[in-house]
Amino acid sequence: MSLQFPSRSVAKSSLKLFALLAASYLALTPAQAANWSDTSIGLRYASEQSEPGVSDKVSKSVMNMTHVSGDNLGTNFFTIDLLKSNSVDPSHQGPSGAQEWYGFYKRSFSLSAMTGNKGGYGIAKDLSLIARFDAGTKNTTFAPAPRKVRLGMSAAMPVTAGFWDIGLEVMKESNHNGIVGKDVSFSSAPVLTTAWSVGMGPGAFTGFLDIIGPKGKDGFGDKTKTETLARALYMMDLAGPKAGLKAGVGVEYWNNKFGCNNAASFVKNSCKATTPVLVLEYHM
Repeated sequence: MSLQFPSRSVAKSSLKLFALLAASYLALTPAQAANWSDTSIGLRYASEQSEPGVSDKVSKSVMNMTHVSGDNLGTNFFTIDLLKSNSVDPSHQGPSGAQEWYGFYKRSFSLSAMTGNKGGYGIAKDLSLIARFDAGTKNTTFAPAPRKVRLGMSAAMPVTAGFWDIGLEVMKESNHNGIVGKDVSFSSAPVLTTAWSVGMGPGAFTGFLDIIGPKGKDGFGDKTKTETLARALYMMDLAGPKAGLKAGVGVEYWNNKFGCNNAASFVKNSCKATTPVLVLEYHM
C-alpha cells in the first residue's frame, strides 16, 4: 500500500470539506458532555473496486479517522477517508492515481432519552432521529464534489453484545460533473440503511449496508438506478482488548455505484464490483 500527500488543489478542496463537516458538527451537536467516546485511525486496502467509465478494476489504499461518542441525548459519529487509487484511475494532472477525500457526520437523538421511555418500542429497544451530512472531493477530470443531507429514523435491535441499527432515511444530493462542466442537483431518494458490530468468537462481525433508491437524472441526462453498497468485516484485537490495535478482513460489494446504471454502462461492469478488504485500526 502506498499513499502520497495531497496535491495543492486537493488540499484546498479538503479544507472546504473539513469546514463543511465541522459546520455540520457544530450545528447538529447539542451542548452535552460525552458519556463515552472512541477515536480510531486506520488503513484500509481494497484490491478490486470499480469506477464508472474505468474499464479495469481499481485498487485503493485508504487512510481513515473515525470518532464516535455518546451523550445524554444520543450519539455522534464522524468519519473521513483519504483514498488513493492506482494508475488505472488517474488524476486529471497525469498518469498517477487519483486522490479523493470523503467524510460524513451523523447525529442521532434517542427517543428513549428525550421522552424517558425505557420500555422500548416493539421489537426495538430504542428509536432515534437521524441527521447526517456527507461531503467529498476527487481530483479527476470528472471532478466530483458530492454534498448530501440525510434525515430519518433508526431502530436499535436488541442484540446481546454490540449493536445493530436499522434505519430509513431521505437523501438529497448535489454534485459536480466536470465532463459536461455543470453542477447537478438530484431528486430526493429513499435510503434503507443498517450498521452492526456484534461479538462473535474471539472478535466481532462488523459492517454496514446502504440501499439508495433512484435519484432522478445525472449530469449526462441518464436516469439513475438503485445503488447498493455493503461492507462486512471480521475484526480482532491483535494485542488484547486494552491495547487498541485491531485488524480485520472482509468483503465490499457495490452495485450501480453513485446511481450509475451498470447494466447499460458503456464500459462493462464499471459500476459494479465485489472486492476483498483488509483493515488495520488503532483505537484511542
